[in-house]
Amino acid sequence: MKYSFFLLLCCFSLNMFAQSEAAEGEGMSFVEMPFDELLAQAKEENKVIFIDAYTTWCGPCKMMAAKVFPAAEVGEVYNERFINAKFDMEKGEGPAIAQRYSVRVYPTYLFVDGNGDIVHKGIGYIPQEEFLALADAAIGESSLGVMNKRYDGGDRSGEFLAAYSQVLTDVYEQEKAGRISSEYLEMQKDWSAPATIELLIANPGELGGKRMNYLVENADKAMEIAGASSFVMTMQQAIVGHYMKENNMRELPAVADVVSLYEEYGGAMAPRLLAHYTMLHAEQVQDNDDYVSAAVKYYTTYGSDNAMELNGVAWTIFESSNNEDHLQQALAWAKMSVEMEPAYANMDTLAWLYYKTGDKKMAKSTAMKAIELAKIDGQDYSETEKILEK
Repeated sequence: MKYSFFLLLCCFSLNMFAQSEAAEGEGMSFVEMPFDELLAQAKEENKVIFIDAYTTWCGPCKMMAAKVFPAAEVGEVYNERFINAKFDMEKGEGPAIAQRYSVRVYPTYLFVDGNGDIVHKGIGYIPQEEFLALADAAIGESSLGVMNKRYDGGDRSGEFLAAYSQVLTDVYEQEKAGRISSEYLEMQKDWSAPATIELLIANPGELGGKRMNYLVENADKAMEIAGASSFVMTMQQAIVGHYMKENNMRELPAVADVVSLYEEYGGAMAPRLLAHYTMLHAEQVQDNDDYVSAAVKYYTTYGSDNAMELNGVAWTIFESSNNEDHLQQALAWAKMSVEMEPAYANMDTLAWLYYKTGDKKMAKSTAMKAIELAKIDGQDYSETEKILEK
């Protein structure tokens, strides 16, 4: 399934190619040595260690290894500034490192000094330009390490707490981010500023708490500021996450089991959230008929402002349905996705939907556009080429 929007609810469904060292000048060079020796070298050279914390089954890890780490510009920056290392979080010293630095999602990028203290972190697949920006952040005044020291030193200014909370959210330290954002919010008499609402959405707190209640009561404004798709997922994570935590569950609960929670905590958003969750649950249990039906109902009723969300549902319907009405609706969503944010993924989806609905001329024309976009980003477009061969 291409760019499943359900993955956003699970945060990261996260891998790594075999450990091939990049030749000097051709990307990042990774050293292989025990962690203690890395720390000693970092202390001796007064450098920071960059650690790619990966697992062998993690897709974004593979993408980083194939697309980002080998780039010459990336190698030039990271090889000069850091001692680069890789650790499989499920083998050797990996589990101990994961526990020490609270690594919960993959890939996680750890920047560690010679004392073993965390300097900065990064999470997930990061495109080349943003990965270079991460290297700058790791040695800048907004790094996690600097922020931690400022907080521990007693800085409680509102501007600092807001920035600190955002950094913690970005590196997936959600529990601490929630505490810091609470400190900041308690200092604010008025939560209606866009930046404050964005902070609330990033750290909504407990179900039924002050922060969540404010978001529910101001849902229209929150959707206007953060986007409807982002806000809906925030609400889903809060409501469904609460149920799963209370019942010690690892899989999404049945729709019937959470209806009462939506009614109690969803406010005016409850019907929309329930319709959205019905779709997500059908996707998880791989009930294609129910998923397509729920997706058509949800998106025709509420629409979407997120290009990749529309692309995900369009591709799923392409794979799952032969119903002409459903395919035409998916085609319309794919067009909307491309209009919002043209990229290889949604252009490829549009090409295949043109093909499946019988417009071979538009399918080939769109496939060529998709291939051009893939070339720009260095993506594999072999599947798209098959349209040109038909």
